[in-house]
Amino acid sequence: MCTGRPGGQAPIGPYEIERRLALGGMAEVFVAQRQGPHGFSKRVALKRILPQFAGDPDFVSMFIDEAKLAARLQHPNVVQVFDFGEHGGELFLAMELVSGTNVNKLVRTSTLKQLPIPLDVALYIVAQTAAALRYAHHLTDDHGEPLGFVHRDVSPANILLTDTGHVKLTDFGIAMVRQRNPRTCPSSVRGKLGYMSPEQVLDQ
Repeated sequence: MCTGRPGGQAPIGPYEIERRLALGGMAEVFVAQRQGPHGFSKRVALKRILPQFAGDPDFVSMFIDEAKLAARLQHPNVVQVFDFGEHGGELFLAMELVSGTNVNKLVRTSTLKQLPIPLDVALYIVAQTAAALRYAHHLTDDHGEPLGFVHRDVSPANILLTDTGHVKLTDFGIAMVRQRNPRTCPSSVRGKLGYMSPEQVLDQ
């Protein structure tokens, strides 16, 4: 796997890997860069299924669904998707690279330093996140029918805070829409219990 390139990671498709940004239960995210002609360069967050799950049809189907859904989302408070492809039999998703932090880290730092988050800052974060969800909840398909979108993982780690003062919602891997084929049985639960909506807890 090591190639001697920066970061010691082989390229994924046209993307040179700089470093791993995050590791989850299903996928990992890298800081990557795509080079183009005449000095063009674009840094992205590159997501791929963890190698041990790359051959699992259910994980692959969920990843494809995430890419298709994320491609529909065009809103200032939602992390944008730029590219979706396959390399060496593995799928990857190139997304907007957000420079900043997330609400989870903000809360932990606030607690550690015993400095309360100012009320206006907290309200701003909540309002911008709500704007992203309102947009997603009103999405329609190509025929104008509501998609019935539910994010299912609006947790502090998935609410990003940019260096420029913007709020962006990310991680639609377990989001659900009405037209989407179910990947979990009715009795299974997706998302973090402490951040589930009442409707999700009640299976509505």
